[in-house]
Amino acid sequence: MGLPLNIDWQQILLHLFNFLILAGGLYLLLYKPVKQFMDKREQTYQAMNDAADQKAQQAQQAQQQAAQRLEQLNTEIAKKNSEAAQQASLAAQKILDEAEAEKAHILAAAQQAAEQEKARIVSQASREIEQLAMQAIDKAVRQASKKDALDAFLDSAQQTPKED
Repeated sequence: MGLPLNIDWQQILLHLFNFLILAGGLYLLLYKPVKQFMDKREQTYQAMNDAADQKAQQAQQAQQQAAQRLEQLNTEIAKKNSEAAQQASLAAQKILDEAEAEKAHILAAAQQAAEQEKARIVSQASREIEQLAMQAIDKAVRQASKKDALDAFLDSAQQTPKED
């Protein structure tokens, strides 16, 4: 049985069988390992991409936490600064109050010392005035007694006749 164009079914089936063996062998030897390699590679890159996304998300969360912490720290710093300013104000007020009290004490002491000095000066002036008054009285008494003695002498001289 000859087919036109010299086609032999047996040859076609053998070539088809050889092609199927070649295709199966190539599939098993090349396509399947390459496909597995490509799938592993895709999974590796997908895992790396997922890890990078996860790390980016973690970094974003860490950045947000750091921003919140920084805001909290700024709030605490502002609070501590205001507390320190209040304490400094209170300390300054306390120092001013102490200075005022010391000033009042010093003024009172100075006023008391001035009063004592004034009393001492007045007392001393009184004693000096008394002494001057005593001296003046003494001098006046002496002059009066000298005048009386002179008058008595003159009187006695006039009364006694002269003896010649």
